[in-house]
Amino acid sequence: MSNESERIRKTWAQVSALPDDFARIFYANLFRIDPSTKPLFVGDLELQGRKLVQTLGFIVDNIDSAETLMPAAQDLAIRHVAYGVTAAQYPSVGTAIVNSMQQILGEQFSIKDRDAWVETYDGLADAMIAAAYPA
Repeated sequence: MSNESERIRKTWAQVSALPDDFARIFYANLFRIDPSTKPLFVGDLELQGRKLVQTLGFIVDNIDSAETLMPAAQDLAIRHVAYGVTAAQYPSVGTAIVNSMQQILGEQFSIKDRDAWVETYDGLADAMIAAAYPA
């Protein structure tokens, strides 16, 4: 397991202990960062939050298993096209995730933790965008 994976697992273990708080903060951040995302979330935002936390948990659990993670992530990206998600919205989601973790963990979320999340998210987002929006 890489140092980045260890950082991600450690910080996620802390944040995932507060799933409702994380989801609430995430959506507030996302809608502030990128208002174009708000219309994508119709219906029960609490249910969406539970799905978000579950999905992030799956990603963290499989962070060192590309053969499991990548097909699931690519399938998720393709499904999100039908919901109206655009490639341009992926960076906003990443920023909202990282900012939410920072808000919950405060000083316990180091610059190295932040860098690990950004690098991991960016790599996964690139693969998801490539799958969902082929050239």
